[in-house]
Amino acid sequence: MSRWPFLLSFIVLSIILPTDCGVLEFIWETIFNKISLGVGTFKTVFDFCHYSKNELNDMTPHDGEEFDFIVVGAGAAGAAIASRLSEIEEAKILLIEAGWKENLVMDVPLIALFLQFNKRMHWDYRSEPSDNYCLGIENRQCQYPMGKVMGGTSVMNAMMVTRGTKKNYDSWARMVGDESWNYDGMLKYLKKLEKYDVTLAKVDEHYHNFDGPVRITNVPYQTEYVHKWTKAGEELGLPPVEYNGRERAGFNYLQTNQIHGERLSSNRAYLHPAKHRKNLHVSMRSHVDKVLIDPQTKTAHGVEFTKYGRKIRVKAKKEIILSAGPFNSPKILMLSGIGPREHLQSLGIDVLVDAPVGENLMDHIAFIGLNFVTNVTGGIMITDFFKKNNPTISNYLNRREGPLSVPTGIEGIGYVNIDDPTPQNDEPNLEMIFGGIIPNYFIYKSFGFTEEHFKRSFSGVNFKEGYFIWPVIVRPKSRGRVFLRDANPSSKPKIIPNYFDNREDVRSALAGIKWAQKVSHTNVMQSIGSSLHHEPTIGCEDFELYSDDYWECTVKTLMISLWHFCGTAKMGRENDPSAVVNSKLQVIGIKNLRVADASIMPEIPTAHLNIPTMAIGEKMADILKCDWGYYSCTTSN
Repeated sequence: MSRWPFLLSFIVLSIILPTDCGVLEFIWETIFNKISLGVGTFKTVFDFCHYSKNELNDMTPHDGEEFDFIVVGAGAAGAAIASRLSEIEEAKILLIEAGWKENLVMDVPLIALFLQFNKRMHWDYRSEPSDNYCLGIENRQCQYPMGKVMGGTSVMNAMMVTRGTKKNYDSWARMVGDESWNYDGMLKYLKKLEKYDVTLAKVDEHYHNFDGPVRITNVPYQTEYVHKWTKAGEELGLPPVEYNGRERAGFNYLQTNQIHGERLSSNRAYLHPAKHRKNLHVSMRSHVDKVLIDPQTKTAHGVEFTKYGRKIRVKAKKEIILSAGPFNSPKILMLSGIGPREHLQSLGIDVLVDAPVGENLMDHIAFIGLNFVTNVTGGIMITDFFKKNNPTISNYLNRREGPLSVPTGIEGIGYVNIDDPTPQNDEPNLEMIFGGIIPNYFIYKSFGFTEEHFKRSFSGVNFKEGYFIWPVIVRPKSRGRVFLRDANPSSKPKIIPNYFDNREDVRSALAGIKWAQKVSHTNVMQSIGSSLHHEPTIGCEDFELYSDDYWECTVKTLMISLWHFCGTAKMGRENDPSAVVNSKLQVIGIKNLRVADASIMPEIPTAHLNIPTMAIGEKMADILKCDWGYYSCTTSN
């Protein structure tokens, strides 16, 4: 049977969903069954139907309706907080989300980056134009497609599970003066969220949990190249380790949040199981305009949001928790009168608290200009999926097996300290992302690269056999800012990331390029004919090819953000002038208002931020339960 009906049905169903199972069954009976698309399509219909049944229902609160807790944003942290708070039977919870429902097509791991083309499911934010970074991207603006969907960016990311190091969290604890934020304190929540099911590394049970909501596993499909990757690490003295346990440095197989070959977003992990709790209410397609705060008592008492053109105000009897992300949480704070005094006054916003909201923006960036071709087969070739008798698509639709289960083609991850590259150094400052695939035109276009830069830098290697290595600056020194563009809640914020402002970040990037080339030069990679495919970068012709100046120019041209934004509502001590929230994530100077998402991170961890942000959500829920007397505070931190 042809593979095309499987793919066609998958795409059609992704367009019509979410809907109810009655509609799906009608489609099967009246359309698909009549044209005999076979059992594979029937299973696809069934899978969509089952998935749709688990999605939470949308409701619209009436104006003035009261809730105990209002959570803004259903992303990595917000979904966890709302779900955990709904465990309190007597508490009435409202979760407000600007986007709509997740669907099964969004959870096919290999196509994650293609979701950026669907602007209905993300905010389509961009940095302000720059002459120092994102030079190869349209209008020299970095693209920031943060998720606007149930599950937030956890529905769009590459599903890379990393926690960060002990030093990361111990540093947080020192900065905020609260030991519950140290590594041992956060390990409780990193463990609480996970159902650890990794098989390609030795597991130390002290560091892991096996019955949490988020399944952590290895990528279920491996190319031949990823096995070469780990052996290359051994040649370089950095063998594989269980990098979410005691050790960090090494070349490893990727750990990912998947279940049965599908993405496991925060929506699926936390909200699907809470669907039948009558005290959890979700208002989707609801754009929060501001928090309602009494200017005399400085007490937050409600939220104003817009839904289908109608303004609705809801009340919070206890607290409001902003989990709208590192751009939208500070945006909402500033629109509510909490932020830099001069900036808010210049926009005509009454200032309730003069606070450094939007400062301290941090992010991880990757250089994606290193593709290595080989003289043997063994990687993922997307063009092969559509060849006659190729089973890739039908195997995935029927059994969730094969290359489509590989998140954006990423299979491996490496950590090294460029100043002391030994396994004993537990504080890496370089990450290398490995994929047994050479990215194609659509992937580069999803990042926003111009046609001119694609043709020069990538078209010559398009669809060839090989692999990529993306060096990542994991401990950046540069800091950016987020501002309001104006006082209109529907306007996009002004984002100025200031990448490479600190020269140390340039040094790290250049070291990453040298390490990637070291990998290619190992015996195991040379056994498959590994060689760098590189064309001189547009705009860098004045520099000597492969000199440090040339690579610096190329890095600034062919770089992307990994969407690891954080720090814009910094956690700190009450008397810290750079802090926005305290160690209980309460907005300093305002009662009954907290922020709980990556915004609060005082320093960026050596991690992809999805899992640490979920852990923040878990911790926030425990703090709230403790502070409001739902259980003893001795069990909360």
